[in-house]
Amino acid sequence: MRIRKFFVFFLTISFIFSIHTTITQAESIDQKFIDIHNNYWAKDEVTQLVGLEIINGYPDLHFRPSVDVSRGQAANLLTSALKLPDSPYQPIFTDISAKSSYLKGVMATYKAGIFNGKPDKTFGAGDTLTREQMASVIARAFELENTGEEISFKDDSKISASHKEGVTLLAQHKITTGKEDGTFDPKSGVNRGTFVVFLHRAMVATGKIEPLSDVTFNEAPTNGKLETVREVQNIVEVPLSTGYKTYIRSKNDLKYLGETTTEYGYATDTVYTYRVVNSKATLEITRRDFPNNDYLVFTSLINDSSTPIQLDLLMKTSNIESSKLISYDRYPIEKNEDDTFGYDPTTYPKGIVETKTVSNDVYQTMFSKLYRSKQLTLTYSDEAKSVTRDLKAEVDAFSDIQLGDAQLTVIPLKSLGSDIVDYWFMKSNELLFKTRASMDSWMLESAVNYRKRNSWYTADGPYNKMAVTVEPMPSSYNGFGRNLLMVKEDRILKLYEENKERYFENLLINSFVNLQVFKGDKTYWETEVTSTYLKSLYGITAPFVDTRFNEQIALFLYKSGKEFGHDNYNEALRNYANLLTTQKSKGNYIPVDGNSYYISDYFPVGQNVTTHTHSSMNHVLGGMNILLTAYNEFGDVKYLTTATSIQTAINKDKNLWIRPDHDIWYKVSPKREFVGRDYNHLTLEDLINSYTLWQDIDPSHLPFIKDLIVSKATYLDQNQLGYTTKIKEGFERLGMLDLLPSGPEYTDAN
Repeated sequence: MRIRKFFVFFLTISFIFSIHTTITQAESIDQKFIDIHNNYWAKDEVTQLVGLEIINGYPDLHFRPSVDVSRGQAANLLTSALKLPDSPYQPIFTDISAKSSYLKGVMATYKAGIFNGKPDKTFGAGDTLTREQMASVIARAFELENTGEEISFKDDSKISASHKEGVTLLAQHKITTGKEDGTFDPKSGVNRGTFVVFLHRAMVATGKIEPLSDVTFNEAPTNGKLETVREVQNIVEVPLSTGYKTYIRSKNDLKYLGETTTEYGYATDTVYTYRVVNSKATLEITRRDFPNNDYLVFTSLINDSSTPIQLDLLMKTSNIESSKLISYDRYPIEKNEDDTFGYDPTTYPKGIVETKTVSNDVYQTMFSKLYRSKQLTLTYSDEAKSVTRDLKAEVDAFSDIQLGDAQLTVIPLKSLGSDIVDYWFMKSNELLFKTRASMDSWMLESAVNYRKRNSWYTADGPYNKMAVTVEPMPSSYNGFGRNLLMVKEDRILKLYEENKERYFENLLINSFVNLQVFKGDKTYWETEVTSTYLKSLYGITAPFVDTRFNEQIALFLYKSGKEFGHDNYNEALRNYANLLTTQKSKGNYIPVDGNSYYISDYFPVGQNVTTHTHSSMNHVLGGMNILLTAYNEFGDVKYLTTATSIQTAINKDKNLWIRPDHDIWYKVSPKREFVGRDYNHLTLEDLINSYTLWQDIDPSHLPFIKDLIVSKATYLDQNQLGYTTKIKEGFERLGMLDLLPSGPEYTDAN
């Protein structure tokens, strides 16, 4: 026995000497735990015993020194500290099975005579270790001998007879001096920090280790407000990646409900679902994998109860040399309010964390803001529904800390009850932006055009501020929904064509998936939000077909599908062109004469509405341009026939469309009245596209289209309303740069 103890002692001293030398040679060391810092009273003892692998922290890089130690945990720690040999399982204690996490410690310390069981034949593994119990087990573990010194505490009478000797021995060997008030406080529990100190002192007192002192930690780089979580929580690992660890931390138990995988052709979704036990809350985590090995992660905490719940999304990465947060808020947003959308409280994502590994690899991760909202649903008499969200808050939830080569990112998913909490991040093993200039340009653009850039992404598509004339609309007027024009990433496609940035590539692929999810098994896209404007005029409620939305989506998928080499790149184009050719027979049109007509802007789905809607110039042109594009793509004359009917209608009404101020009227009503103020730039973009398409198909239509172009451009020029990049490029292509209006250049049409 003595030979064995000497051998263990020799190895321990050798190992500690090497650690001690390393620490004392350096000015400071890296902090290992968030809650063990330079101001913590037992940092030296914790650091040394953790270095000896006697005690560990938690997966979330916390040590939690204030958490009570159980008898089972104490048995494990003493077994580790003394390197006690394994002892086979014996059915001695009714609360210790062959699969117990305390098995090794309980069996080893029982055999060594350190721990005894309780009178009820249990070990009491889950019971909190009291201070007097700690005294007894440490005295036995380290074979402390009585020095004969008289020891007295003010509360001696409260110390159990069976533990008086242990308390005396600890005091004699200066392992404890009691509390400041002269008591020992025998019945109180022992927390992790205190137990480490007593264990450390016992090891020093018996010559098993030499103490380290004056440990100084390097300052840990942090971003955001990182809060210490003192109590023990459930920490569940989510298998999102092999390159880092992802956890969900929760006060509640989490029940894993399984995973599902969906292939979209462009990307693959894997959804992990958890139920928050004893609540009506569910957590869905979706990983959307792209062909380039990047991926998006969407988290959605859906709380159907009024009880607040918080789950923390944790990401722990190792082998990190350094990282830096490049934040969007370098570019402040000038907020404004308009009559159509009101005030938009949303901004932009949090920013990009650029990480350098110890092997000098550099990669980037985009982190979002957190969005807390309530689902609003209005059901009509025909069982159709209109769906929106009431945005309660956009929250800057991101924080991280680097401890040595480990980095922990924390996103608190905080629900206040009866709400939905959304968060997303995009992960790449490479650079999302190849140059800092390109990244800065995008962040600046996102600030300037914050209303027209997606920031609130979900696995079902992005949410954006809706016009105040939709229902259901919350009293706050913060109504948000899935706007089909924003689900397609038209601006992103333009930027990707220019610079092929990885971030834009990923957003485009994400857009393909979102459009597919939104459409479902239909052949076109139905708007899911009711416009009270259309409802009051024509009685149309959601779902309905918006011709402009479908036209823009069809063109987006046609162009981007070619860019990405999709086999079905022209499917949406064909489907929507086919839909347009049938609208006259269905009564969704405004006739000009027997062969000339406008297709209505909107038509219902499964709803008996006798009145067809108006036709606005931008919708009319957009539909005609789709038909001409489909004719060029497929050669089917029915597309050209319908497009010609629309074109002759515009031609015959050309003078009626032009306003006295040279602008174009917004729409023609079913009663053939021309009314409304047109968009500044959108219709001119459409006219330029129409001119380009007819130029190759039938140039005889060009003169009157040019008349409309000249009139609209004149109005913009006279009022210094500027132009869009598309208008400028279109005029360059057509040799009409002399028509370019004066004023600023915009990336988006107004």
